[in-house]
Amino acid sequence: MARKLIIAAALLLLLPAPPVRAAFENVDVSPRARGMGDAFTATADDAFAPYFNAAGMALMGANTLGNSYVQPFGLDFHDLMYFGGVVPLSDRLGAVGFGIRRYAVEYQGVDLQTETTFTVAHGIKLYEDLHSTIAVGAALNLYRLEFGPTVSAIDPGDDVAAGIDLSVMVVLHRRTRLGFTVHNANNPQIGLDQEEIPQRLQGGIAYSPYSGVTTSFEVENTLGGETQYHGGVEFAVLQDLRLRGGVLTNPNKLAAGFGYTWQGLSVNYAFMTGGGTLDASHQFGLTFTWGGERP
Repeated sequence: MARKLIIAAALLLLLPAPPVRAAFENVDVSPRARGMGDAFTATADDAFAPYFNAAGMALMGANTLGNSYVQPFGLDFHDLMYFGGVVPLSDRLGAVGFGIRRYAVEYQGVDLQTETTFTVAHGIKLYEDLHSTIAVGAALNLYRLEFGPTVSAIDPGDDVAAGIDLSVMVVLHRRTRLGFTVHNANNPQIGLDQEEIPQRLQGGIAYSPYSGVTTSFEVENTLGGETQYHGGVEFAVLQDLRLRGGVLTNPNKLAAGFGYTWQGLSVNYAFMTGGGTLDASHQFGLTFTWGGERP
């Protein structure tokens, strides 16, 4: 147990890629995205779109709900859970979505640190013709950071901050998508020391050469951190079974996964290597889609 506590403390300080871990770092909420190497900004078209690219919701034609669960690097003292959904309104009003993301580090039944994010999002089409579509989106994130009591029963307290995401999605000739998202454009800060919640810029392209096949490439930059490159592919083996694979850099990782859909219910799984001495992460998720036109 003591060894686990030491590892937990080290992870809080050292993970992920930046030298010092900030609160609300990017831990992937979608097994589908993870299976594609996190190259999802230009592909976002499911229940996880409020997190990745709110503009993508404007292109969706069906209601959807989804959730996921992962223990990063297979370490049982921390986990991440997500639940979200999207409801299309109309071509004129676009679509609305929500998300709840909870990341926690726990030791002997006590939550040492809990990061909860509540998201509401809206996406709408600005322009559409026979060959192209331009959509924009925005998401409001309410961040809550809580720390557990110390061994001497001192309560470190909690704090709340708000961040704004801005996004764009462009569709060209139905086969090519361009996606851009600026996370925390307003530079939110949290806590007494006014710790900055990471600002991220993500831009990507997705191309579907054939029906049931999607390839994607994405560049991600965190302010003050390194640039990451993501690449992924998703293809339908059977009508209801899709296989996925991907890679990303800094650190270098490999990813793969699958999704199986039956009457609107999709079961998704993905794994990603640890990028060094850490073990792989295994992520599971369910989505349910009903009404309208399913992607």
